[in-house]
Amino acid sequence: MILALLTILPAAAAVDSWEISPENPTLGDTLRIKGSASPEEEVEIQVSFEKDVQASGGEYEYILEDVKIPDGFNNRFTVQASDARNLNVRVKMLIWITKSSEASGNIATVTQSSVPPGTYQIKMDGDAKNGDSTVNLKITAVQRIKADSGGDFSYSYNTKAVPPGDFKVSVGGTTRKVTLKGKTLAITPAHPLEEIETVTEKNSSEIREKMENNTEAVLNSDQDSENVEHEEVHKSQPVKPQPVEKSGLPVDTVYMLGGMVAALLILILYSKRK
Repeated sequence: MILALLTILPAAAAVDSWEISPENPTLGDTLRIKGSASPEEEVEIQVSFEKDVQASGGEYEYILEDVKIPDGFNNRFTVQASDARNLNVRVKMLIWITKSSEASGNIATVTQSSVPPGTYQIKMDGDAKNGDSTVNLKITAVQRIKADSGGDFSYSYNTKAVPPGDFKVSVGGTTRKVTLKGKTLAITPAHPLEEIETVTEKNSSEIREKMENNTEAVLNSDQDSENVEHEEVHKSQPVKPQPVEKSGLPVDTVYMLGGMVAALLILILYSKRK
């Protein structure tokens, strides 16, 4: 009976239940995993995803930015490359550290345990097998956490470094598939439609008045420019002398009077001779 109880006790320490939120995460969201297990029990949580990487010239490369390792050293990071001749995993926090592996069959595997907490840049590269154009990378992050005295546990995982698509979350041996959506750029107008209509109605009279003022200003400016042009053309033309009007009697009248006076003098002289 004692041996039977000892055999059953480890099984009783399994995770009773757990949940994940949000259920439909978007790239960059932080997943929160909560559950219950036996008090003070150590629970293993795995997050894994796959990525098909195109090879160029027989070589492949894939980079993960801002990979966050939580506090504690009870963790493990594993990369498997299928259809590859070899695999290099280069990690940069302050300096680059490289760990390499040759393929066994079609798979090359690199594993690192007790990774110090922090934010890393991880680059995976190598040679594709037989010049294949695609290499499949499977990346698994493992974290072991301890339940509290009541058996409750919680864990957070940032999805910033996970590509959109399906990935797996395993807690205490139970696995669930989660679909990560990519971010969409939502374009919102500066004003809602109602506000645009209100602004249009409110400012229509002001806009009309401004347009009329602008039109008058344009017409006035055109008229002024025409006057200026006429003045400039008038100044540029030579000035013709105007005829001077003479004062006094007309020329024909003077001639007629002169003739009459001459005839009168002739008559007087002729009468004196007689």
